[in-house]
Amino acid sequence: MIGKPPGLYYSFGVMMFAVAAYGLVLLVTQAAERRSLGRDVEISHVAKGVAMAGMFVPAWAFGPNVLWELIFVVLLVWFAARSVQSVRAWGLHVPHTAIHAVMSFAMLLMYWFPSGISPSAMSMTASATGGRIDPGLSFLLAFVLFGSAVFTVASPNKGATYFGTHGSERVLVAASGGSANGRATVASRLTTIVATPSLLDASHVVMSTAMGLMLILMI
Repeated sequence: MIGKPPGLYYSFGVMMFAVAAYGLVLLVTQAAERRSLGRDVEISHVAKGVAMAGMFVPAWAFGPNVLWELIFVVLLVWFAARSVQSVRAWGLHVPHTAIHAVMSFAMLLMYWFPSGISPSAMSMTASATGGRIDPGLSFLLAFVLFGSAVFTVASPNKGATYFGTHGSERVLVAASGGSANGRATVASRLTTIVATPSLLDASHVVMSTAMGLMLILMI
């Protein structure tokens, strides 16, 4: 699968590293402000960006599968639990954490069923089954991911894929122009620049699109 056309896969690999780097920048600025809102999403984007880059470009892959699988199992459980908590707190709705749970599950499938991907790209270990993913499941997940990308672009709630649409902390952040305590610190001004809703949404759209493409290529 990887290698034809090489330019396309290198482009997606670079974009995945860019998403991961952007997530790291967000983590640093958030830590400087001592705010945790959206931190779990940023961590997941860093992990998914690095892992996906290694899937698109074999030379960039590193680490055993079991380590990556553990990371995405933890993220899957975390986002699933956050989704349940959100429904309990705010009633029946689709929490923003739900799509990140789906993405974590999709990452696990990519490691469990890597037959459509170059073995060197996945750093094959005995933990992988070596079988093929069910085409119906793969297309369903790809449809959900592509749909999330379209919804993110069309939604009037910009940045919701990171912060959701509920919660008092989000209201405080919006009211203070990026700082939870309203102080115009250097960190808060930097956050206002790098954590703009358009950039947040763009990183999610790129990640969702790349993951959907990979799921289709795995079939």
